[in-house]
Amino acid sequence: MKIADLVYDTIKPLFKNDIKLLEVEYVKKSDGMHLVVYIDKDTGVSIDDCVYVNDLISDTIDELNPTKDEKYVLDVSSYGLDRPLKYDWQFKKYQNQKVNVKLYKKLDGKKEFVATLLGKDDKQYYFNLNDENITINIVDVANITPYIEF
Repeated sequence: MKIADLVYDTIKPLFKNDIKLLEVEYVKKSDGMHLVVYIDKDTGVSIDDCVYVNDLISDTIDELNPTKDEKYVLDVSSYGLDRPLKYDWQFKKYQNQKVNVKLYKKLDGKKEFVATLLGKDDKQYYFNLNDENITINIVDVANITPYIEF
């Protein structure tokens, strides 16, 4: 089992409040290996939330010793606005808001567009694009990210 998957499966039961565990990555960065724990919550993630989660999971990860004593840095981070939506609760959170949509193949000559997310089910996403409601099969969508307007 991959280190990230092992850590995710081990710490997931520790999350019982409004903070959600989204993903764990074990990645090489310029200063060495990092175990990155991504979290989110409906009201946004604060630094205090990151400190709380760090304290919550540190001892469990130390006991697990997923890297077999190889050094790493533990990072607890918000999921970030530029990361793809993956979970049903995220799609509900961004319902009726603009999102960036990237497709595997072109739709009306475009592989990327901004639309209002109307919803999703097990097979399809529903959007409003240029005042027209459209439906796109989930398998045709590469990713959906929140639209950031400057």
